[in-house]
Amino acid sequence: MCRAIAAHPMQSSVDDRILSAIEALYEAALDERQWTQALAALVAATGSQAATFWVLDGSDQPRLPTLTCFNFDPAFIAEYQDGMVPLDPTVQYLVAHPNEPIVHDGLVITEREKGRHPYYDWHGRHSDTRFRLVGQTHPAHDVQAGVALHRTRGVGRYEPLDIEQFRLLHRHLERALVIAYRLGTLGTLQHCTTELLDRHPAAIVLLDERRRVVYLNRHATELDVHRDGLRISRGGLSLPQARDNARLQRLIGRAIQREASAAPVGGMMPAARPSGRRSYGIYVTPISQAYQALSTVRPAACVMILDPDRQRPSLARRLVVMFGLTEAEARLANMLASGEELRQAASILGITYGTARARLAELFQKTNTHRQGELVSLLLAAAALD
Repeated sequence: MCRAIAAHPMQSSVDDRILSAIEALYEAALDERQWTQALAALVAATGSQAATFWVLDGSDQPRLPTLTCFNFDPAFIAEYQDGMVPLDPTVQYLVAHPNEPIVHDGLVITEREKGRHPYYDWHGRHSDTRFRLVGQTHPAHDVQAGVALHRTRGVGRYEPLDIEQFRLLHRHLERALVIAYRLGTLGTLQHCTTELLDRHPAAIVLLDERRRVVYLNRHATELDVHRDGLRISRGGLSLPQARDNARLQRLIGRAIQREASAAPVGGMMPAARPSGRRSYGIYVTPISQAYQALSTVRPAACVMILDPDRQRPSLARRLVVMFGLTEAEARLANMLASGEELRQAASILGITYGTARARLAELFQKTNTHRQGELVSLLLAAAALD
């Protein structure tokens, strides 16, 4: 049930509540966790009692994969998403009129029709909201998103003056959603990307062109907590031993190199740990820098840190199946994926350096790779598969 909120007419000029709502929209564009606060500000600015932020997909049966609510009963919203979305006349209208920026009840359905409509019969049993004003936009191709404001029967419908004044907020909503989409903060893709990166067995750190940390996956956060030979701060990534750290910084510098005369390249290295446990394997690779103009988070290099003690025992077997490796080749591949250099891997496996080089040549042929860095990148991708 929608909770009661003191209502007021929408103001005839831009007042503090309108300005606060505009500011809140841009804050939500930068951080999707702020959408509830943005909805609260919109409710206060428009004399509404509840609000939702939604993203509508393009399926035959309308769905709302993203629906953030303010001042609605969660049980009511759950039931709405479970089966009532396709029956909602306003959603049907939005699907049929994707380019109409502002939609209100008068365009969708009459009060008399509401009284006979099964959706409004269900809605009236769960919420005392009755009137809706929707602002929608297309932040990108095939992406339809917006906000819906709700008023109760007692407060009354959105009048023409309310709708006209809402146009000011709608202009800022359009801009905010374009920013949100370009920053990847609309939710779905961001969550998917984060989940995939968190599932990767390597600790992953993304750095911008000034070497500042812009992202850590779950394993990187854990390594930072343990402080066993890895220092992570907003200012960058470093190693405690001066020699190792100098090498790491050179690899990062090569990865973010942007001069036309030098193509960005990555590299690999081991890194000793103060605890005496097996060395980390560190792989540094450049990231394409073809970003949208409004992107503020611009990673330039990816650093993957492999902890050999975290390696899954099944990786060698997986490599045998995926690439047709022999057991001996798979063991060497596993060592290389853990960050060991070829000569050190040969020593650990009890084989000569010449034998290791011969097996590496077989690995190149069977995996259709040509350089050790390319091979390691492929092996890391294989390790990430469940």
